[in-house]
Amino acid sequence: MRYAVVAGLLASVATYSIAAAEEPPPDRVFVLHSRASGQCPALNWNIGVDDQSHALSGIIAWGDKMQSVARASGKFEMADRSFTMKAKEVGGRGRTADITGQVRNDGWLVANITGPGIKCNSVTIPWYRPGGPGPG
Repeated sequence: MRYAVVAGLLASVATYSIAAAEEPPPDRVFVLHSRASGQCPALNWNIGVDDQSHALSGIIAWGDKMQSVARASGKFEMADRSFTMKAKEVGGRGRTADITGQVRNDGWLVANITGPGIKCNSVTIPWYRPGGPGPG
């Protein structure tokens, strides 16, 4: 599993159809920095993928000055390009959140996050390949 800390990107929300399963690029991380919008707080997202097991793991920070941090883990289901993750707050109130979504044909994640006081729909998260080219 590779982890990396890279500069964030404010990504747009997209709606689209998922085509036939296609393997995402190897050795990548999913990184996002976004501002708060409605019930979705500001987010810093840094998730790595294990290409052998299709496991996802990393951290998600949120809120004013990113004072809240959660460990997140889950798995891709390549047959239908879906993923599920659970996030558990480190310290603080120990809150949890469910994260579900799809992997786009270009390898980006589109996530829905629900938890106490958090509801984020269609958060689009780009991938980066540490030491290599990222998405177009």
